[in-house]
Amino acid sequence: MLTLSVVFHALGATGVSAAGTLYPKPGTYELHKIQHAGSGWVLEGSAWIPRRFSSYVNGTITLFSFFYSTCSAEGGCPVAWSAFESVHQVVQKDPELRGRVRLVFLSLDPKVDTPDRLGIFSASRRETQDIAPWHFLTTWSEAYLKEILDTMGQDASRELDEEGRPTGEINHMIKVYLIDKNGWVREIYTTAFLDPDVVVNDIKTLLREDEKRDMR
Repeated sequence: MLTLSVVFHALGATGVSAAGTLYPKPGTYELHKIQHAGSGWVLEGSAWIPRRFSSYVNGTITLFSFFYSTCSAEGGCPVAWSAFESVHQVVQKDPELRGRVRLVFLSLDPKVDTPDRLGIFSASRRETQDIAPWHFLTTWSEAYLKEILDTMGQDASRELDEEGRPTGEINHMIKVYLIDKNGWVREIYTTAFLDPDVVVNDIKTLLREDEKRDMR
């Protein structure tokens, strides 16, 4: 999906993204409500205590995507991971974004990606959790995962071998969701348009929107 920040560059471009695409000044364009973020139950941390998915996509601007830790497909999870790393670094350094943006990954492979396993990723980012939180979530089972996949409009299926047995690979299109503090998806990026500079620009546009609303 082409982001509005690319489509509306004619509104007054002031920068160039990593891909060389002109984009407008934050707040000079609108990101429309696409869908409400899903509901369901997820797990985070070694206690295996279920938490509402809504608690990770409400309350602050959120960059969200599905992934699984063993994915190495070209054009797959590593692309999303790289983009998240870039945005994560910007959030840490930019005073306007620090403490105002949350990153969330939800595993497509709950059998492998247990809370304990994903805790390794969380632990490596513990020092930045206050200023640039990044959560790694999983679910009890694929049944719990399916509810969230369906409401978010994300397809995922296990690849089968020649004998029809599931392999460790999971087929899915990379989608990265930009969600406002009220739980509305405002942009969906695919790998073709997953430019961290554009994502940051869109995040700042949502922040400008919040600031204008607070001034009324």
